[in-house]
Amino acid sequence: MAALDRELAFQTSARYDLLASTHVAHIELGAPDLEEQLGRAIAKAEGVIAVTGRIGAGKSSLISAVTSGLNEGFVPLRISVVGVEAGDPAAFARHAMLEIRDLPETRLAEHERRALARDTALARTTEERTELRAGFEIAAGEVFTPMVLADLQKIASETLTHGADPAEILAGLQRLLDAFWRLGRCPVLIVDDTDHWGGEPDSADAFFDQTARALGRLDAVTVVQAQTAYTELGGYQRVRETFTAELHLPALPDPRAALVAILQRRIDGAGVQARVSDVFEPGGLDLLRDAYLASAADGRAGDLRHLLVVARSALELAVEDELAGQVGTGQVQEALARNPLGPGSALP
Repeated sequence: MAALDRELAFQTSARYDLLASTHVAHIELGAPDLEEQLGRAIAKAEGVIAVTGRIGAGKSSLISAVTSGLNEGFVPLRISVVGVEAGDPAAFARHAMLEIRDLPETRLAEHERRALARDTALARTTEERTELRAGFEIAAGEVFTPMVLADLQKIASETLTHGADPAEILAGLQRLLDAFWRLGRCPVLIVDDTDHWGGEPDSADAFFDQTARALGRLDAVTVVQAQTAYTELGGYQRVRETFTAELHLPALPDPRAALVAILQRRIDGAGVQARVSDVFEPGGLDLLRDAYLASAADGRAGDLRHLLVVARSALELAVEDELAGQVGTGQVQEALARNPLGPGSALP
């Protein structure tokens, strides 16, 4: 227990690039294979894909895991909505251009570096090609070369300096994305941090009604995480029929077994030789299961992030108790009291 506490085995992370390494595939949790579904939707190389679920259900984790495993035909480009007027397509396009322009390899998230480096060993040449979609082929090789970076800088600078008309800004974003297509790569825009629309339903509504509609017309793939409550907004309802795919994170059919699988991944990742049953008493696991069930509703996924927060807090309490040989029911009860379940949505 001390080793797990020291290694922060159950620590949740706000860093997107760390999510893929701790992700457990839904099929391993007894749920439908959402990873395969999302990968298949991205492979269509067009349109908007929505991934929905309550706060803490694992939307970002799923997207990070899938996009980190994309082959060389795709370039994942994460766009945070923090600090941008997301409901204004032109403002969002400006923001996206700046984010993409400033993506030299030294600033790429680890999962993006892995995806870009995959299958680009020196033995391969740019003559090797693989079919991406009908009528289009991709070439192997590096993406963010000095020439490409210069191209991105030039396109963004020209558009953002001289373009005031919203249509020109959106056209400039497409030109920026075309720089990847010319390399034989399909750009995958990942719209992240949408929890920041919390308390501002108008922002979320306008994003889907206006910006998501505009993004869907671009020659690219856009993957958007959306809280379940966003799907009830008028803007979302009006645009959803245009989505390439809409994936809803489901409630886990056997939450106790799924919880064990998730905790075991964390224990293994910490390099500690132990089983979940060595760390937690059965009663403690039952309480965590019940907490998950309390956060799930209408067949939709519960708050897995909350369970990890509680597990870490309970572990700390057990380590502090010199007589505790395992994380017991008492520690989990106290951890639940210290870390109550939060709301399912950031919207009021």
